[in-house]
Amino acid sequence: MRSKQNRPSEERRNALKRTEHEKYPDVSNLLPIQRYYAISDGILQTFNAAVEKNELDEAYVYGRRFARVSTEVLPTHDYYNVAKKEYVDLRRDNKKKLKYVLETLEYIVDMMDLEELEKMEIRRREEEAMRLIKKREEEMKKEEEERAATQALLDRLNMLDSLGPVPSGVLEKQEKEKKAKDEFDGLENDENLLGDDSLLPMPIPFGELQHQKTPSSRISPPSYDSIPNQNPPAYDALMQQKGRKSDWREDSIMNLRPTSSRSILDMGTLDEWSGSDAKTFTNLSQGPLGPLVPASLAEHGDVTNKIPPLPFATQKQIARSEYSKLRGQKMIEVFHLSTYQGRSKSKDSTNGCTVISPLVAVNHLNADGSGISDFKIEQIIDDIAPSILSRVRNKLGLAPYALIIPSDVHDFLVDEKILKQEMFVGVCGGNVLDSEHVNEFLNLLENGHDSSPSDAVEEKKDMSRKVAAALFFHEHVVSILKVVLADGTTWYDLVDSLPNRKSLNGEELIGATRTRCKDRQSLEALLLWYACEKFSTVDAKYIDDNEWNDNMCDFDPRVFQGFVWKE
Repeated sequence: MRSKQNRPSEERRNALKRTEHEKYPDVSNLLPIQRYYAISDGILQTFNAAVEKNELDEAYVYGRRFARVSTEVLPTHDYYNVAKKEYVDLRRDNKKKLKYVLETLEYIVDMMDLEELEKMEIRRREEEAMRLIKKREEEMKKEEEERAATQALLDRLNMLDSLGPVPSGVLEKQEKEKKAKDEFDGLENDENLLGDDSLLPMPIPFGELQHQKTPSSRISPPSYDSIPNQNPPAYDALMQQKGRKSDWREDSIMNLRPTSSRSILDMGTLDEWSGSDAKTFTNLSQGPLGPLVPASLAEHGDVTNKIPPLPFATQKQIARSEYSKLRGQKMIEVFHLSTYQGRSKSKDSTNGCTVISPLVAVNHLNADGSGISDFKIEQIIDDIAPSILSRVRNKLGLAPYALIIPSDVHDFLVDEKILKQEMFVGVCGGNVLDSEHVNEFLNLLENGHDSSPSDAVEEKKDMSRKVAAALFFHEHVVSILKVVLADGTTWYDLVDSLPNRKSLNGEELIGATRTRCKDRQSLEALLLWYACEKFSTVDAKYIDDNEWNDNMCDFDPRVFQGFVWKE
């Protein structure tokens, strides 16, 4: 078997590999693994289409992409090794497709090797042809030099002949060559071309030839006096004569335009174009039917200027500045709790945010007064969530510390009568750095419904209700609680069960946090700051290099999803 380093297409394939990311974005365990299987199937369809069209480079790239997703990305999902039949069937089907892709990739590499060998043979033939051409040019140059040297020698001999008597033997040789030439010329000439000898003039005797005068071939120039004396033309006459001449620029363009353009544009003859029409025809920025439009714009319709997004570093700096300002104005306040997820070893709640967050939400909706207390949140983290986590993971066949997909938690809580289906308002998501996407989520949270009600009374009633949401972002889930005070004032609390450090009187405390926002604008600023602080250096590079794409959102670190409930 041939070594990979020796394969003709190695350099070509390495160039294609460099176009791919060294590391694919991580999967989100908060999203169903079925969505990632669907993405891999989409890559497979593109691969098959490229194979059918014999587009080897495209097929090679998509084949490797499918293989990497199947072997490097999918196995990192916590649901990949679940023993339930649904997941086993997905895994088995993916491995079967992977085997087919790897076998097809080997065939593609063989075809690429053949193409490279053909290219090498063509290059060899071209190089051989160039070598022969260069060799012939050198030979022709050498022959030219030899002819030049021979001619130079003949010129010198002729010069010697003019300076003195011809050396012995040379004259006889010249006469023989002249006689042979005359005989050859006589064979080529037809005697009939000379006509009748009687028509030729009689020869002139040598003696009379001496007394005849040879007429001069030159014509004497006229004398100065013979030139007529004329006055120069008047200035006005020259200007009138200039005015009768046509515009040289228009005439030159009209006359130089190829006649084929008439048939292409179906414009008739050039004589039919006159006045302003002719000027339009000769204007290079316009055609006879109006301004010329670039093909790209004509094919894609109206194109609007799009402001490029700010670099992520700039967005992060702006978010930090706004957050610090609102903290200073007391529009955002942070309160620390006495516990956090994973603190207790006997009742472990590690990676339990997908359960803790909806439990905090439902207890907020069911609480008396304005909302849930800090003590109840701490009780959920340490006592209530761990047992539910264990039950859900056992039911799904997950590992002890696996993250649970939110939809599975929601279904479990509904089945256990902890959540009521009629409390569910809706779900939305998108790009956490896009204010339009975030405001759709905030509208659900503020209004408690996913569409504007026609009844003003119902709208007022909804605005006075408590609302809660579970926000899924960057492998973590937090709770956002709408707190309605007795005077109708609305606050928003973000509850994060992850540990956060705080220094108090020289002592470092660790606990979950409850961050209070005094209005909606403060909450929006908090969410932007929270998101920017979560992104890693790799995430920042991905954000700067890639625009948001709904089709690739499952691999995008900016993706968020919010589930909203109301009382």
